[in-house]
Amino acid sequence: MGKITIMDECLVPDRWVRIRYSGPDPWGVAEFITNNIRKFFHVSASGTNNSRINWDITGDPITFYSVWWVKKSFSRFTYMRVLMKLIGSKGKKKNVGEFALRMRGQLFTEFKGWGIFLKPVWLMYSYLFYNRARRAFIERCRNYVLNFRNEIKKHFNIEATEIPTARGSYG
Repeated sequence: MGKITIMDECLVPDRWVRIRYSGPDPWGVAEFITNNIRKFFHVSASGTNNSRINWDITGDPITFYSVWWVKKSFSRFTYMRVLMKLIGSKGKKKNVGEFALRMRGQLFTEFKGWGIFLKPVWLMYSYLFYNRARRAFIERCRNYVLNFRNEIKKHFNIEATEIPTARGSYG
């Protein structure tokens, strides 16, 4: 059995979208992400995970680090993966501090089949159908990441970035 895997970055030319915040309740971003990630990306509990939470409460300020991922299927062969990394600190006495959030979107296409037939079948399939669909999936992935960033900015009263909807030459 052969396998073809294609990985596309959704946020070209930069891989990461960043948010920096300084003010009250910096840990609130982690609570916001945890509470809203499933309904925003329209995934079930198995499609998202908070894979890491680290706290250092020994000093002042308290520092924290957390990682989330989202996996959403777009078609039988294609799925999107969004990775979010949060690092920040907050004071022990006053709930004031800062955080930095990075988000990355990637699109994965996996096609399996018999080795000798795989390449010709894939070339014909991609030429006739999949190149247009893949471009639309990349734009959809980009829109998900950028719109979720704006939701976080809106929650923290940071000026939202105006995003024109990603539209390619295919519509």
